[in-house]
Amino acid sequence: MSLTFFPSPYPDEILYSVCARFHKRSGNVHEKATLQDLFSNRSLTTSVFLPSGISAMVANMPLFSQYSEDQLVFKNTLYPYYSAFLPTKQADKVQQSMLGNDGKDIYVRSGINASGIPQNRFIRFCPSCFQKEEKEYGEPYFHRSHQLSGIHCCLEHFTPLFNSTILASGGSKHRFEFASKDNCVVSGDTNALGNLSVAIKEKYIHHVKQLTPYLKELLNSRFENKELNWFEKKYKQALIAKGLAYYSGRVRQVDWRSYFQTRYDQSVLDLFYSSLSGGNDWLSMIVQKHRKSFHPLRHILIMNALDISLGELFDEGLSLPFGYSPWYCLNPVCEYYKQAVIKKMDLSLCEKTKNPIGTFMCPHCQFTYTRRGPDKEKQDRFRKTRVKSYGQVWESKLKELAKLGLSLRELSRRMGADPNTVKRFLISLNMKTVKVDNSESILSPEQQKWLDLMKEFPGKTSKQLRVGNKALYMRLYRANSEWLKLNSPKPVKRSNNERIDWNERDEKILSKISEAVESLLNPDQKPVRVTLSKVGTMIEEKALLEKKLYKLPKTKEYLDKQLETVEAFRRRRLTYVIDEMVNHGDELITWVILRKAGLPVNSYWKSIVEGIIY
Repeated sequence: MSLTFFPSPYPDEILYSVCARFHKRSGNVHEKATLQDLFSNRSLTTSVFLPSGISAMVANMPLFSQYSEDQLVFKNTLYPYYSAFLPTKQADKVQQSMLGNDGKDIYVRSGINASGIPQNRFIRFCPSCFQKEEKEYGEPYFHRSHQLSGIHCCLEHFTPLFNSTILASGGSKHRFEFASKDNCVVSGDTNALGNLSVAIKEKYIHHVKQLTPYLKELLNSRFENKELNWFEKKYKQALIAKGLAYYSGRVRQVDWRSYFQTRYDQSVLDLFYSSLSGGNDWLSMIVQKHRKSFHPLRHILIMNALDISLGELFDEGLSLPFGYSPWYCLNPVCEYYKQAVIKKMDLSLCEKTKNPIGTFMCPHCQFTYTRRGPDKEKQDRFRKTRVKSYGQVWESKLKELAKLGLSLRELSRRMGADPNTVKRFLISLNMKTVKVDNSESILSPEQQKWLDLMKEFPGKTSKQLRVGNKALYMRLYRANSEWLKLNSPKPVKRSNNERIDWNERDEKILSKISEAVESLLNPDQKPVRVTLSKVGTMIEEKALLEKKLYKLPKTKEYLDKQLETVEAFRRRRLTYVIDEMVNHGDELITWVILRKAGLPVNSYWKSIVEGIIY
């Protein structure tokens, strides 16, 4: 039987509240009569967060009603919030349970029960919203956004929420209570933030303000559901970008934990029910292979910490440094040339640039190449930096073409390799009869320039030539490292009779290092840690310091005094931040100082800061 009326939901009103207002206006004495009117089911269990029986309710709506199942589920329940991070099948099952009359499995399927974040025991309200609605609508109501676990303040007024006397879970299974002054009482006992200190409340509300855009967007938008490992991959991409994970995908868990703690104070995490103490390892698990779903609030904490928007998290655009499998064979003489047949890739990190290097091998011809990444556009997938192995198919084709009497230039063109590389392979294959087309030089202008430099400075080593011509050297290295190796001065073996004056070298190195350290310790510059590697790089003697420091006693003694431990560097960074804040006239607040310095907001570092500023 169709209803004669149904209250229009107010903005952000939760469906339970709409049903409670219906019960109030219906004149029904008992809630079971209201259950029969709304759901045609007197024994249906009422639920605040994820209710069931929605299909029956829509079927009973007044004639010409504009309300649909979809509208009520997405606009008046917490379904869009809890389902966003579930796989498609799991989210669909939750929705089907909400549409049906048996909602016993909803909280298990949605992952709420196993999430580690408890549901609110009481329905909550905001006093400011309550007063505003009484004036505007003539009656208050309960909001969806006030019922989010771990969110203890209003997302509009950023003032504490209060617990009503209505149990949200664990109470009567067949009751509807509308918001009123009788059940919405403001007192110290009902304040959701309790008797916390003003400082902790301010910090908590500051963080809720950061999370609010995520919370509102989840409640009011729809995102395409992804498989669980989708989020792991996205988070790892963001961690890599921040230097908190290797390009191989391995997370630097200690650094990640330390970074996360600089973004959220422990007291705030406790209020979000996401503490990192007491053996709770959710932070490391959420960036590893997902074996279960995680509570939306924890996803939001991660996104905010890594500066990822919801749009970016669900967007297909973000990818691994070289995209996803498969990759292309780049052997021009392979029958699978430029076809996506490579399913596996080895990922490593360049020691100098820290950029990713991918190694790809065609399973059909064994042609193996590397590419420096990350890829920035689709065309990069057809780019190679260096060939590690040409493979048997390539070599066989080279022998076949060489027997035809083709010129070196033509062989080079067909084989997709530098003429000198082709020549080297022919020699190794005992095929020395190759025509060389002398009508034009087979050398590039840059190769010719390098050879001219060798003639101009015959006594210089490869390293000495490189120092004065870094750009030229790097272009040649990237274009054809094999040619460069074959056409560079041979390493000069030092005679045993040629002795190095280590005392003289010690004095020279010490002078250079003193200047470098003085530069690093300049109080006007952003702090950089004084390390052996950093100092060595600055004076271009890193290898010498790492391997022969024991032969430089004065330099070693000086470095032993100047090199910074992690602790010492953190203290210097702290002093720099405080000086900067003083110079800019900023108020010296302990937790703000620690956050700007990238340090954990804990009792140890708080005492250090207070010892400096007081």
